[in-house]
Amino acid sequence: MSRTVVSRMVVVAAAVIAVSGCQAAGLPLGGADEGCAGSDQEGAVHVLQGGTYPIVGDVRAGINTVGDDHVATLTLMDGGPGGSHTVKVKVGDLFIAADRGFQVVEVCPSRVSLILKS
Repeated sequence: MSRTVVSRMVVVAAAVIAVSGCQAAGLPLGGADEGCAGSDQEGAVHVLQGGTYPIVGDVRAGINTVGDDHVATLTLMDGGPGGSHTVKVKVGDLFIAADRGFQVVEVCPSRVSLILKS
């Protein structure tokens, strides 16, 4: 066998062992985060810890804190003069940014997921 085929077989075997170990330990599969409230949805905008991320138009959002109670403090920046403010949100909350409504669908220690409401 070629070296490439053997390397791929080793990678596949390691992945099977890791998944089996997670299942045996009762851990979630599919990238589910422990400690999250709510659930991510298709098409959600993700604000991640450690930076600012565009959510609509020129508006960017960043996570300041996420408490043990799953309340997140976000900073919203619109690029204008004095254009930043903070909001405290939890799953189910709605807030407005750039005249658009957002609903919080998931709060994790390092991520907040938002969906645009029409």
